Amino acid sequence: MAPFPDEVDVFTAPHWRMKQLVGRYCDKLSKTNFSNNNDFRALLQSLYATFKEFKMHEQIENEYIIGLLQQRSQTIYNVHSDNKLSEMLSLFEKGLKNVKVS
Repeated sequence: MAPFPDEVDVFTAPHWRMKQLVGRYCDKLSKTNFSNNNDFRALLQSLYATFKEFKMHEQIENEYIIGLLQQRSQTIYNVHSDNKLSEMLSLFEKGLKNVKVS
């Protein structure tokens, strides 16, 4: 049987992409000739495509990644709630009541 693959890093790559896009637009804003309608239109079209990508990124995070994190936190919560400590403490209390001090 093949070993399990490393966990997919769902944080670094997508957020690196968002940072890359923001950096790209800082550069484009400084180079756009706002007096030229073609330059301005190209910038607006490019920004529109980027904001659609941002929206898709947020949608993926909300629908998949946040759900996955909630499942994991529920699993961790359930691990702690399923322990036998309460039962063990009850047994110790019963035992201590039955032990006579000399």
